[in-house]
Amino acid sequence: MARYDATVEGVRSVFLKLRTRSGLTVERLDATEVDVRLLAELPAVRRRVRETGASEGEAIVDVVTAAVAALDPADLLIADAALALGVLRARVGERPEVERLYADDLGERRRALADGWDALHALVGVSSEYPPPTVRSLRGSIETRTLGVLAERCAHDVEPVVAEPAVDTVGSVVVVGSAVTDHVVVSDELPDVGEAVQAQSFDVHPGGKGLLLAVAGRRLGLDAKLVTAIGGDSQAQDLLEFMRKEGLSTALVKETPGVANPRALVLVSQTGETRYLGWMNKDDVSLSREDLRAPRVRDAMAEADAVLVTLEPPMDTIKWALSSAAAQPRKPLVLLQASPPRGAPQQLYRLLRGVDYLVGREGELRRLLSDPDSPQSLDDLARSLLALGVGAVCVVENFGCSIRSSVISRDIEGPPVPLDDAPGVREAFSAALIQKLIQEGAGRSREEALHWAIAAMATNPTLDEIADSMPGLEEVERTLETDQSLETP
Repeated sequence: MARYDATVEGVRSVFLKLRTRSGLTVERLDATEVDVRLLAELPAVRRRVRETGASEGEAIVDVVTAAVAALDPADLLIADAALALGVLRARVGERPEVERLYADDLGERRRALADGWDALHALVGVSSEYPPPTVRSLRGSIETRTLGVLAERCAHDVEPVVAEPAVDTVGSVVVVGSAVTDHVVVSDELPDVGEAVQAQSFDVHPGGKGLLLAVAGRRLGLDAKLVTAIGGDSQAQDLLEFMRKEGLSTALVKETPGVANPRALVLVSQTGETRYLGWMNKDDVSLSREDLRAPRVRDAMAEADAVLVTLEPPMDTIKWALSSAAAQPRKPLVLLQASPPRGAPQQLYRLLRGVDYLVGREGELRRLLSDPDSPQSLDDLARSLLALGVGAVCVVENFGCSIRSSVISRDIEGPPVPLDDAPGVREAFSAALIQKLIQEGAGRSREEALHWAIAAMATNPTLDEIADSMPGLEEVERTLETDQSLETP
């Protein structure tokens, strides 16, 4: 059940009252008997007044218009017509079928929306996933629901966090994975059935393999864009704030108002061995085909130098990411992180030919095969995966890497680290590997990139503050220099 939020409900009530007659305009706000103080007190409205000198009415219209423009296409059209804001007109220009959406009479606006439902979606650049509504259904539950979504977006707009000065970017990457709330428990032992064990520590942090990859890439100088869906609760807002603080764009992050953000219980031993128990809230939090076909997503994929994919999202999203990357005229590097293991991996086999680097623990990589126990050795495992078309297989364990491909076969030990493993190290490895390969361009050396990625993995290992442990460029340089100096006789 969605959590009750008095501010959201109050803002929605104001929107429902303002939709009558000519909708939401500065003139209407100046003359209306509707109490709009809730709108005037919204953080985004106050910020706009402070930063631009706009009047309260102008700021309210500007903030609500911007919020409507960021909605999913169906909600955008419904809210735009209900409040007569002119969002679609601003995108496509004045057209007769569009101008009807902004008639002075709300009933006429509803008829225009119902009659032109499919054509209006086409103007936005998408196909409608839902049948055209009736005027009666718009007047009933549909507008009420959509204006609730809009109210939540307006009410939860927080003061932006000023990010630290950004480093120069060396390339652009798209990450397809999850952003969740990690509940991290560090304990020497796990309880048996009916037994109670006291943990050494417990904390809550931003998490998800997709988010970790994006943060690691951004700290290493990449322009990283995360494609994911999150909930609409306070923990989802904490994730957005963390992303903005890290300098990550949230343009490709879909918020789902009124539902709980996905969560993961992360159980970590004192030696760094980690177990995960996830709850993705998959019935409420997901990316639709319409989301993945959005112009901003298509543009990001077309501009990407690399695409990094985890096995966290639904299988259809993983398949979309791999096929979309392979279809680009300028094909990006593609890295697939084989975690968490998925059922029915055969669904991915035809797409593995487009994967340049397949990264994971040996056990995770074995789970990609129909018979995980069939390969007798790591080399047999790699041959099985290379036969599916993968460019290179990277088995990443114990802070080292064994790579197998048609041109290189190496086992590279990592620096001495007083842990067996640590959460987040494979994300640091993957992001650093791609960063170095992009940076070196056509003359790139896989071996040099691997040493760099291993150094990143051995930098800042932690048991709990996983996202915050992702290393920056200077930190990796120091680790690499220290390791090389120790090897020099």
